[in-house]
Amino acid sequence: MKKPKNYKWQKNDGTGTMSWHLRSEHGLGPEGEEGSSGGGQAQLHRYASDMPGTGMPFVYNRDRMIAEFVCESSNYEYFNRVALQPQYRKVPRNTLKRRTQQSYYAYRGYLMEMFRTYDGCVSLTSDTWTSTYGELFVCVTAHWIDDDWLLQKRIICFEAMEDAHNGFNIKSRLVSCCKNFHLVDKLFSISLDNATANTSAMQFLKEDPSIKLVLNGSLMHVRCCAHILNLCVQDGLDELRTLLEPIRNVIRWIRAARSAKRIFKQKCEEYGLRKKVIALHTPTRWNSTYKLLHDAIAYRDVLTDMYNESRATDGQFITNDHWSLAKIVHDVLETFDNATHIFSYVYEPNIHTVILECIKIICTIKQTSLAKPGAAVKRLLDNMKVKWCAYFTRFPPIYAIAAILDPGLKLEGLTNLLTFYYQQLDVQFDVPYYVSNCKRILERLCEDYGAVIKPQPVGSSTVLLDSGFLDPEYLTYQFESEENFHIIQWWKNHSSNFPVLARIAKNILAIPASIIASESAFSAGRRVLDKKDLVFLPKALKCVY
Repeated sequence: MKKPKNYKWQKNDGTGTMSWHLRSEHGLGPEGEEGSSGGGQAQLHRYASDMPGTGMPFVYNRDRMIAEFVCESSNYEYFNRVALQPQYRKVPRNTLKRRTQQSYYAYRGYLMEMFRTYDGCVSLTSDTWTSTYGELFVCVTAHWIDDDWLLQKRIICFEAMEDAHNGFNIKSRLVSCCKNFHLVDKLFSISLDNATANTSAMQFLKEDPSIKLVLNGSLMHVRCCAHILNLCVQDGLDELRTLLEPIRNVIRWIRAARSAKRIFKQKCEEYGLRKKVIALHTPTRWNSTYKLLHDAIAYRDVLTDMYNESRATDGQFITNDHWSLAKIVHDVLETFDNATHIFSYVYEPNIHTVILECIKIICTIKQTSLAKPGAAVKRLLDNMKVKWCAYFTRFPPIYAIAAILDPGLKLEGLTNLLTFYYQQLDVQFDVPYYVSNCKRILERLCEDYGAVIKPQPVGSSTVLLDSGFLDPEYLTYQFESEENFHIIQWWKNHSSNFPVLARIAKNILAIPASIIASESAFSAGRRVLDKKDLVFLPKALKCVY
């Protein structure tokens, strides 16, 4: 067949033109030639079954597939060979383990080099977890905004912790992690839950001379806001356990007994509802009570009939009073759920929203209390408020500084928000003094950052960096509300106007308000450490993260 000129298709050419193009330009052709798949058909890719970091190790790492299924299932092999790739063969367990480890160490080296050359600060989250086999694990995640102004998150440590779970050992593990990834002089903050060991670990870390901290570590310790909200909810619900117990009992019964499941299905059909699995209450799981009540209220008629028919002999019934109480508690907890959802963002900034979300919660508590909901709910709200004041009577400065860096708030907006907040909280607080103190901390940051940033040329002029005080042009800048406002994008667009503040914002807005990044890693860890998935011993579990 003659090679068509310039590979132009003609009316009677068929597929010969494409074959000549693939063979001469891409090295693809019939069997016997490079990249061929046989049968005279061109193959547009090469099957890379032996490359670490691709193929099965990639799927295993990302989707947490069970190794028994990946390595030993003949059905899975048959499906791949027939439907996807004829050259696919089962991957032995040891091969999967070796390639996964190769992929892990290659990417770990890439992260180390990236952090070594990164011109900015990194914030960490950390948490510990005990597996079903009794091993204690520690997870550390790194959060930063890259040169393209995108918020990034990576797990840099997921290892078995053989030492005792105390403050000194936690500090030692964090220091080791920082040294391995060249973060000893780039650490800005660490988000942790409210365990006593974590608090002492932060004190040990401030005293460690090998770690260079911003402003001597005054902004380093960030407490997990979602964990605090859960503590407030659980303290309040202690007062309502007896009143809400009938609703919880009928849900437990439906989840545990086959006969109850059949009755529940029949009742749902009678009321024209779709059968669903109602969430259980778990004190340590954030918002589990809200999710239980949210589902239960939608099925209140079904649950009432089931409970009352089963307990008719002992005279215990679910009444409208129970559901009225459940609805009030549900509406209060809905605000907590919304705030927890925002605090759980990983790839969106949330540190600047903490004060605003706290105001929404305290307003809901006060409005519910003024509505005279009854003695039981009043005790619930009072207990919540006591726990709330233990953590949020005085906000850590980092939340206020992040709010100042929100161009829609700045100093004036922060002052107005805090004034309203303490009015709703019924607490006397010197707001002007607090705001001025936060301003001084931000000015100290401007002084430190301004000393290391060189003046930047813009056009024919040069932007002089004012350090040591908060840029007055930023405070007087007229911010126009945008429909799809994104705070990181705003600072990216105005980094040439406010170079020092933009660099500070880049580091502060990367701080996570919760430790959900580490918590989600533990959720995956439960699946990886399944009895059928013992490819990796606990010490090597880090390779699948």
